[in-house]
Amino acid sequence: MSILNSSITWMSVGALVLSMVTTSCNRQRDAKIRIAFDVVWDGDVYDVGESAPDVQGRLVQLERLECYVSDFYIHDVEEGWLAIDTVARINFSLDDPHALLVVPGRGDRSIDGLRMGLGVPEDRNVDVDPASYSDPNHPLGYTGSAGLHWGWAAGYIFSVYEGRLLTEPNTPFTYHAGDDKTFRTTELMWAQPWLLEYGRKDHEIKLLLDAYKCLHGDDDIIDPEIDPETHTGNNLPLAIRWVDLYQGAWAIQP
Repeated sequence: MSILNSSITWMSVGALVLSMVTTSCNRQRDAKIRIAFDVVWDGDVYDVGESAPDVQGRLVQLERLECYVSDFYIHDVEEGWLAIDTVARINFSLDDPHALLVVPGRGDRSIDGLRMGLGVPEDRNVDVDPASYSDPNHPLGYTGSAGLHWGWAAGYIFSVYEGRLLTEPNTPFTYHAGDDKTFRTTELMWAQPWLLEYGRKDHEIKLLLDAYKCLHGDDDIIDPEIDPETHTGNNLPLAIRWVDLYQGAWAIQP
């Protein structure tokens, strides 16, 4: 091999190594945020199945609390709102209900807000066959959506709040919201931004749903003795009242 050919060969190898290093440095490494969910009652520790007093002092026993969450955004101090395509089914009766957000990027971020859709996005709701998902355990798949799907024409049930007033006799109540008109968004901001480190997998935000506030708001109170049931289609006004209270019942754990 001539000296010239040898030099060209080593230059080529060097360029290849430099290219590999540059590619490695620029490679996108996703960060992950784990959204943990918990339920409280009027700000106090609570488990689904327990009883707690309503605004009139009557004991309320919540027996089922489930929901879909989707259309997530995180707020980057410099870039603004960044969309994250995630749909999760949250069952507050199970241990460790959570959603996982995968945040693409090539550097650290400063995060000071979270936006979350309450329900299933319109383009994935009505006229969708859960069996069309290749993974049946997907939250919107055949198995994953069991108990939270009305059928092709009606779509998914966005939220379920069921229980009874422990009066004599008991008063059962059922609030199911699922029409596109009942989709809501909650936005939660915090004063001090926190660092979402490039490539980290263990960031966590804990969200609290106050089940008491799902019935009791500043401008409206749902009394199960007066308004015990909505499956949306049979009582849309009550479903709208329910989701408006539900929307305001979320908070970030301090």
